[in-house]
Amino acid sequence: MRVSGGRLPRGLRVELVDPDGGSDAVHTSVVEPGVPEPGGAVEPAPGAPLAGRPTVTSRSAWGADESLVKDPPTYTTGTQAMFVHHTAGTNDYTCAQSASVVRGVFLYHVQSNGWNDIGYHFLVDKCGTVFEGRAGGIDKPVLGAHTYGFNTATSSVSVLGDYSTATTNAAVRASVAKVAAWKLGLYGLDPAGTVVLTSGTDNGKYQAGQKVTLHRISGHRDGSPTECPGQNLYDDLPEIRSLAAQAGTLVAPQPEPGQGTEPAPEPATEWVPEAESELAELGIEGVLAR
Repeated sequence: MRVSGGRLPRGLRVELVDPDGGSDAVHTSVVEPGVPEPGGAVEPAPGAPLAGRPTVTSRSAWGADESLVKDPPTYTTGTQAMFVHHTAGTNDYTCAQSASVVRGVFLYHVQSNGWNDIGYHFLVDKCGTVFEGRAGGIDKPVLGAHTYGFNTATSSVSVLGDYSTATTNAAVRASVAKVAAWKLGLYGLDPAGTVVLTSGTDNGKYQAGQKVTLHRISGHRDGSPTECPGQNLYDDLPEIRSLAAQAGTLVAPQPEPGQGTEPAPEPATEWVPEAESELAELGIEGVLAR
């Protein structure tokens, strides 16, 4: 967490999340997400996707506690863009610890934010492993909770770690590109192109009903008033778009030397997308979870 100014703002809250603590891992008040826009399930457009389906670690494999997900997924009208995020947490985790980090994000979103499920559709660790996020089918247009005002008809991928301080590696960039290319390719969309989206609410950056031209692969900060996905990852987006455009021939690289041998992680931090416009007014850039 980073706070600007000479004193801590009123109402500052720290959430402690134990990813291995089960259903009682978090005790906090509920923070409701924005009301989703209406929309029924829509099948992907016919035809072969532009990129092959990536290898994805399922929810059962990373240990999602499905008993905490009370309602079925909501579907929207297709997928028109992919928003890239970072979790803004520790970079000091090993590849073997990534599933625990994902569980921590899941518990924070469900038990601290009061959401029905994890907000992101996909997560990627620094070794390039892709994790399934929100339930409902990775090939379906599931309504997420990731970019306030632009959750409808979009998907999301969040990289584990803080990329305002750290830099990404080739494995991360290739995995994010492949996920985005495959998901957008289900609808015959060029991942290097642009799209006009309509803001669903006043989010502190855009007014409700405002039409915005965005890249098909955009950063969280392009849609909301936030520093996410960190300057370093944001600077990687042009390369990620280029990689996605040629994802049909991409071969995911191995993690760079030294990855997977880091010391035990520090407490992880996680952005609260739906509350960021309010936090920005207080000079807070993120909230802390463990």
